[in-house]
Amino acid sequence: MSTNWQPFAFSVEPWYRDPADHRCPYDAWLDCVELREPSTGPGSDQRQTTITIKLLGAHHDGWITFHYVGVRSHALTSYLCDQGMGDWLRDEFGRSEAGLTAHRITWRIGPNRTNQWLIEAREITYEWRPKA
Repeated sequence: MSTNWQPFAFSVEPWYRDPADHRCPYDAWLDCVELREPSTGPGSDQRQTTITIKLLGAHHDGWITFHYVGVRSHALTSYLCDQGMGDWLRDEFGRSEAGLTAHRITWRIGPNRTNQWLIEAREITYEWRPKA
């Protein structure tokens, strides 16, 4: 187990937690989520799960993309989504028991319901792109 876990640089930047900043995921809407298991190696028998989450930013002027590589586990739990996943309410990063990064995401649905996602991965990247 790795003992020198550190959060990814983007997650500790002041803009990441500032809803006035267009790069902040707070209140963003889910556009799509993609789970892939590309195969590699001789005979294409080595598989690794990757997850990509694309969000429409809260200001509706850009796209936020999270890409997870080396996914060890995920729980994308939706208790109610017939009107969409809801708004990105909050997220937190921590060290998993395996020494990887655990990203817990809470989505708000209406005034008092939430959906919970938990993704444990070796690497997480973040990208913000303005709408063209």
